[in-house]
Amino acid sequence: MRRWAAALGPLAVVCLLTACSSGAAGTSPPSPSPFASQADQVMADLAAGNFTAVPGKFDPAMIQANQAVPLPKAWAACQDALGTYRSHGTPTSARNAQFDLEQVPVTWANGPDTVTITFNLNDTVAGLHCYGAPPS
Repeated sequence: MRRWAAALGPLAVVCLLTACSSGAAGTSPPSPSPFASQADQVMADLAAGNFTAVPGKFDPAMIQANQAVPLPKAWAACQDALGTYRSHGTPTSARNAQFDLEQVPVTWANGPDTVTITFNLNDTVAGLHCYGAPPS
């Protein structure tokens, strides 16, 4: 099944990763990832509507993207495409060059899928992806 970014165009903050757009996972780093708890907290903040906490973790490119499209608008676009957020599980980690990709299983109203949170090695968020199955 092909996958598509939940929101297209300027919604780069949550739905389209700016710094690491492939979303492809490389080899897994040793467990547990140092970024797993941070990814869990980002998801908890998004789910709770705590949109002021998350941008504090962004790298400069994500800060700029958040200025263009505020996080609440991007999160709403993901939920419009995937359904209302219901819950999330434990992140799994993969390394892609200088990025750590935390793949968080998420249950949306339209079914389960993944949010990928990409971290730079300096602990800043380089991007967020919401994924979903293509519409039928």
